[in-house]
Amino acid sequence: MFFTFIFSFMCFLLTSVGAGTVFIIKKNTNRITSILHSFSAGVMLASSIFSLIIPAIEYCDLLNIKSWLVFGMCFVLAYIMFYVMDSIQNKSVDNKSDIKLLAISMAIHNIPEGMCIGFAFAGANLIGTHEAIISAIMISVGIGIQNIPEGSSLSFPLSVNGCNKMMAFFVSSAVGFIEVPSGLIAYIIGVKMLVILPYMLVFAAAVMICVACTSLMPEAVSIDGKAAMTGLFLGFIVMMILDLALG
Repeated sequence: MFFTFIFSFMCFLLTSVGAGTVFIIKKNTNRITSILHSFSAGVMLASSIFSLIIPAIEYCDLLNIKSWLVFGMCFVLAYIMFYVMDSIQNKSVDNKSDIKLLAISMAIHNIPEGMCIGFAFAGANLIGTHEAIISAIMISVGIGIQNIPEGSSLSFPLSVNGCNKMMAFFVSSAVGFIEVPSGLIAYIIGVKMLVILPYMLVFAAAVMICVACTSLMPEAVSIDGKAAMTGLFLGFIVMMILDLALG
């Protein structure tokens, strides 16, 4: 649980770092943002395969659970969750004056990210190997990196729509803090209920794939397509090498 707290809190701090850019940057669109988004997407895609899906299949075999049923249920659940989230986010885009909707949608978005961290460390705790811990850490790092531009994506609209910069910073940081309790809760559930660990690992993988493909990459490509492609491959390669080399 200690590592779960440390790395979920790190992700919260990186959200605060992103939110703090409202004090020093006048324009929130640049090539660095594209690379950060796409690199995190690459890390998430690789980690979802090598750190979550493959171990989940092994756990299904170990616990005599049908893997196709686990994958079907978890991916459908992730789809439903993101469909609802997307509907909320679309409303916030259609009505830019209602920044509360944007803040709520980002808070909801942060819950599964915190859960990914908790599930990853719960799995690493049960597996008990050095490479499993490294994989969980890399998942947390990937989520933390993408939290930097995510924090600014809320603090800037708040500032533009009449909120003073200090309040915009605190609200954006508070939204990011939700990853800490969601991560701790997911960890406790994971280590206490081994039989549902495959479901949680697959659900976490589905969430990360959804975040990477529907949020991070579209945003990165819209800013700079070439930078997005570079960041995606770098993130995927780094995570893949770490997983395979340590495995």
